Amino acid sequence: MPKKKNLIDLKDRKILAELDNNSRQTDSEIAKKVGLSKQVVNYRIQNLISKEIISNFYTIVNISKFGLDFYYIFIQLSNINKEQEKKLAEEIEKLDYVGWLVSGVGRWDFVVGVNANSVLAFEKYLSQLTNLCGKHLHEYIFTTLVSAEHLSYKFLPSKEIAYGVRQGEKKEAISLSEDDKKILKAISQNARLPITEISKKTNLPIHTISYHLKNLVKSEVIEGFKPKIDIGRLGYEWHLLLIQLQSASDRRKKEFLEFCKYHQNIYYVTNTIGLYNVMLDIHVNNMQEFKEVLLDIKEKFSDIVKLYESIIIFEEHKIDYLPKSLI
Repeated sequence: MPKKKNLIDLKDRKILAELDNNSRQTDSEIAKKVGLSKQVVNYRIQNLISKEIISNFYTIVNISKFGLDFYYIFIQLSNINKEQEKKLAEEIEKLDYVGWLVSGVGRWDFVVGVNANSVLAFEKYLSQLTNLCGKHLHEYIFTTLVSAEHLSYKFLPSKEIAYGVRQGEKKEAISLSEDDKKILKAISQNARLPITEISKKTNLPIHTISYHLKNLVKSEVIEGFKPKIDIGRLGYEWHLLLIQLQSASDRRKKEFLEFCKYHQNIYYVTNTIGLYNVMLDIHVNNMQEFKEVLLDIKEKFSDIVKLYESIIIFEEHKIDYLPKSLI
């Protein structure tokens, strides 16, 4: 649900849009695109951070390049108070194999994203998670990522409304050099870190860092650099819509996914195997607007949408695309 609004103007929104497109752009590069000075851009970015609209800048690493699968675990809790739930979230967040963690209200209290290189490894992680929940665990299910498209924030000004970062099923694993690992570790949660600062953290020469960064992007190991934005502070609600599809042709399913990709309120489209076949991250102004999005989907795709559930996401505790096992 939206927190207290921190109003931002069109200039801030343009800056956010550029950061969303590529957070490693320099202040000078952003300044040229938004028609402001380098100093003003820097001031406004720092102001967005101080207002906690931006919490950090993360690097999107394509885990499928390393032979890893990604699983979503949905957890429902019972007999737990606010402090106990907060402590549990903190414990889950610390786990190296957890790449994503959100909490909210709906059938599921937590959605946990887990990286695993095998079914046996996932079984071990799942067991650890359920044991961590202990007596508070009421129910859980899991789904497996098939593909996902990380789209731009649609409420920001952008020429490419469907610009996205694609992720897919695991491929034959590639190897990272020690220099690659050092660089990825340095920018995993600080994507805007200047090369000079990366050099200090890694003890690598600037030209070496520049070479490896270009290769990591060219080989699609790195798929993007994004700001972590608290949309509640901008007055928006975040709904996670979980959809189970009926039997449908590949063409019809593709039409549905394309519709979602270009929808004004949909930020992230995930195709999964399990109880849910599609997960949609939806940003709206209020519950009425969410209802309209839902009705739009039901009206156009009633022939393939079997059932759906939704979660109102209150907090994104963790988003980290770099599994610690890689570094």
